Parts: sequence; structure tokens; C-alpha cells
Amino acid sequence: MDLADYDLPKVSPDALIIDVVEALAANGMPFETEEQDIRGIPHQVFKHQPQSLTEAFAQFALYGDREFIVFGEERFTFAETLGKSVQIAQALLNDYDLQKGDRVALAMRNYPEWPMAYLGIIAAGGVAVLMNAWWGENELDFAMKDSGSKIAIADMPRAKLLASANPDLKIIVARDAVTAGDGFAALDPLISSYDPTVWPSVDLGPDDYAMILYTSGSTGFPKGAVSDHRAILAVLFNWYCIVVALQLSGRTNPDPNFQPVMMVGVPFFHVTGLLPVMLVSALIGRKMVLLHKWDVELALQAIEAEGVTNFTGVPTMSYELAVSPVLSKYDTSTLLDVGGGGAARPAEHVKMIAENLGCNPGIGYGLTETNAMAANCSGPEYLERPSTTGKPTPPMMFIKIINPDGTEVKQGERGEVCIKSAANATCYWNNPEETAKSFIDGYFHTGDVAYQDEEGYLYIVDRIKDIIIRGGENISTIEVESVLHGLPEVEDVMVFSLPCPRMGEIVGTAIVPTNKDFDEQKMLAGAGVELAKFKLPERIWVRDEPLPLIASGKIDKTAVKAHYRALWQLELEGAS
Repeated sequence: MDLADYDLPKVSPDALIIDVVEALAANGMPFETEEQDIRGIPHQVFKHQPQSLTEAFAQFALYGDREFIVFGEERFTFAETLGKSVQIAQALLNDYDLQKGDRVALAMRNYPEWPMAYLGIIAAGGVAVLMNAWWGENELDFAMKDSGSKIAIADMPRAKLLASANPDLKIIVARDAVTAGDGFAALDPLISSYDPTVWPSVDLGPDDYAMILYTSGSTGFPKGAVSDHRAILAVLFNWYCIVVALQLSGRTNPDPNFQPVMMVGVPFFHVTGLLPVMLVSALIGRKMVLLHKWDVELALQAIEAEGVTNFTGVPTMSYELAVSPVLSKYDTSTLLDVGGGGAARPAEHVKMIAENLGCNPGIGYGLTETNAMAANCSGPEYLERPSTTGKPTPPMMFIKIINPDGTEVKQGERGEVCIKSAANATCYWNNPEETAKSFIDGYFHTGDVAYQDEEGYLYIVDRIKDIIIRGGENISTIEVESVLHGLPEVEDVMVFSLPCPRMGEIVGTAIVPTNKDFDEQKMLAGAGVELAKFKLPERIWVRDEPLPLIASGKIDKTAVKAHYRALWQLELEGAS
């Protein structure tokens, strides 16, 4: 899309970004929308949106020799990244006989090869199955079997975990050394003979599946949210529209040759790291600086060294930057916007971020099933309303708030948030029952409880589903309870969320042990065989008496949660 072909609107510096976005989406403008029938439901779509992601990759190529990925001492241009992606696509087609629609697992940390592999899988017509790199063997095995993936691209630690449970799996190992006895193929030798300029000719359209992202749900089993090419492109173009609106309003550098820089501290296998961070960076020519791990001082060093302009992470990260005792040692003056998502941000942190970091704080609300988009807010309007998560993002996102009977609540009343958008996932993979419960008449039913004020700003206040969000990671209380129940030292258990100033929420649990010699560390070690470390309880209360029950014989979850949250609050106050 060449914006020079359009007479872009004149924008005053005090204009709300949401108003500028709506102007850019009007008839005759670059982000003009039209109504389109998608699976029997009318949706707003971008009129000039490409038909497939491979068409969008051509836009990435325009940036050529610009740096795209920085990882320690390594640097990759857009051309080098796309070239390697093309080689990966050819290897999948020729060496592994990948057929259109075949699922390919992607399981590794945030290495430069991650985006290369993602783009390569899609260019070959595959469906990228994004694995959480923090999962253990059982969780990886479940997703592999559920998705039906026969090929995986992984780093060595994930490759070994995958292979132990899936001996017939074909595994390509990126970055790490491969020995003959491993039974793995090394990525670089595998693709070295392929021409990095020859794109595969795979016929892809908007309805073809592009990826599966697993998310924990109230059932206790991860659900694979399936997105087609249209949904991902809708999100990318909506963000592209927002970026142009920021430029027109003077919130970003007006020099057309200026390259923004995004610091990446969130994993690419999360929908935030994948879409608004990685793929939007590729679309707008933004450089990405990858952090090997989250460390506040390393992040500050990267901001100064690379001239970082943007950072989006879970709210914990921006808070830690703002209050770091070494903040004054580093030049962070290039920072323009610090966004957050994946968890709630305490209202008192918003002003602190603006003042201490000297930039625009931002917040976004979205889910895996909505491809990270639903509502957002930034800059002065966020500072004025630090408890909001913003207005529904135009022109793609439509929100209604409903009662349990499905009727819409009155303005200001609380109810469940339901989101309609062409950017929504299409379904849950291999799970028609959960699909039917959550995707209804074009709306995704989030399980989040919220209200809208008289101006249309959205405020998330609770969750219907038993989900804990720890630092952006969704944790099913049912899954954790199931594992703990299976341990010989646990008679009964209830798992619940506890508020945490740093992580947003952590896992708490009340346990009735089978005997008086209960060993908390032994229990955690046993649970750690089944659960990733981030899912393990961080505060445990051991009870001498059974958990209280309601008349139906079920645990009185409301009373238990309220009791232990009150005790936890006293502990927090005592610690401060």
C-alpha cells in the first residue's frame, strides 16, 4: 500500500488516535472498509487487504537492507530474514513433502530463527502450531497429538522433549548443534542449497488456515485457537492503520527514513509477541531487538545502545523499568511508547511510567482468540483514565456486554464481554463442543466481566472462567488442581488466583494433606513433573480440616477464595 497515493487527513496534535483511525478507514481512504460475509456472518474487512499472508510478505521485502533482527552480536536484515524463510519453505516442501494445510510445530525460545521458521511454514502452505517454550514434556506431547503435527522446528531442549514422547516425529533443530546420534536434522545445512530468492508457488487464500495457538481454558485442557490468513491480516492492517494515525498526530518521528525500534521481551509464541510485536514490525519496517531473557538492566542497556522507541510487554516489565534503581544510569530518551497487555496493570503504575520513563504509556486488551486485539488506550487519554483498557479498536472490533441470558446490559452495568471481528479465530482445533460454546453468531464470548462508561471506555473487573493470568501466562486452575489431586500426599485441594504487584496474579492453593508429615517442597517437585514451572503454586496454605462445602456437596469456592485472599492481603501489607 503506497500512502503517497492518498490525500491523508490533516490532524491536530490533540486529536484522539481513535478518531484519526476512523478517518483513515473512511471511503476512499487507504484503510477503507467494506462489509463481507464470512462463514455466514457479516463482518467489516479492509477493502485493500491482501488475500494471503504471502502477499503481505512482499511488503516486508521493501525494507531490504534495513536491519530487522538484533540478537546479541548478531544482526539480520529484512532481506536476509526473508531469504532464510524462503529456504525453510522450500525445504519443507521438497525434503519433507509438506502438503497445504499440514501442521508444523514451532517450539523454541526467541531466537532469530523463530520468525524465519514461522514465515517459512506459512509460505510453504503449512499451518504453524505455536508451542509454549516453557511447557514440559506432557504439555508439548498433548499439543503435538491434538494438532496432528508430523514435523517440528525446535531448539535442542524442546527437540529432546518432543522426541522422547513422539519417536516418529521429524524434527529440524535450529541454532543448536546436532550430532549424528540425535536423529534430528540441522536447519542451516538442510536449507543451504535452496535459492533464497525463489518463493514457493502455493495457492493460498483468506480462508486457508495459517496457525494454531494453544491457550489454557476453564476445561483444564489447552485449546488450539485456529486463525486463517484473513484474521491475521485484519489485525496487521488494523495496527498499520494505528501506526499511520500516530504519525499523522505527531506522536512519532515524521522523517520517512526514520526506523523505529522495538525491544522484544515477550515470547513470540504468545499472541502479543507474534502479532503487534513481530509481524507488525515486519509490516512497518521496524527493527526488533531480542532480549535473551527478561532482565531490567539488560533491557535498559538495550534501550540506550539501540535507540529503542517502542516496548510492549506484560505490565510487570514496564513497571520494573520505571522503578529500576539503575534507571538513571542509562539514556532512555528515545523511548516514545511503552505498551502493556496480557494482564491487568495497577492504575498507580500508569503515571509512574509516564513520569519516570518520559514516554507515552499504553494498554491493550485482547485474547488469543481475538489475535490480541479488542480495545486499546494510550497517551493522555490513558493517563486520565488509568483503570481503563480503552475503547473498542476501530474499524475492526465490535464489543457487546451481555447478561447470563444473552441480552445486552445497560450502559454502565457489568456483564460478559463478547467480541465480534474478522480478526477472531475461526474455531478451536478438534474441539467442536468448546467452539460452539465460545464462538456464537460471529462473537467470541471471552469469559471476562466488564462494563463500559458513558464515553465507551471499557473496564475489565473480573473473570467468569477459572483462569489465572500470571505475567501474561494463562493458567487453568482445573489443570493445576487435577495434577495436585493425583499426588499421594494430597487429600483435597483448591487452586485460586492471588493478586501480585509484580506478576498481576500468582497461583495460590489450599491443601488438605493425607498425613501430618506433609512436605511442601516434595509436593511441588512431584507437581513439577506434570506442570510447567510458572503453573506451580507460589503460596500454599495447609489445612487441618476439610475444605468447606455448599449444599450441593461441592467446595464453597467463593468462601475459600475470599478467606485466603484476605489472609494474603494481610501478608502483602505486612511485607510493605
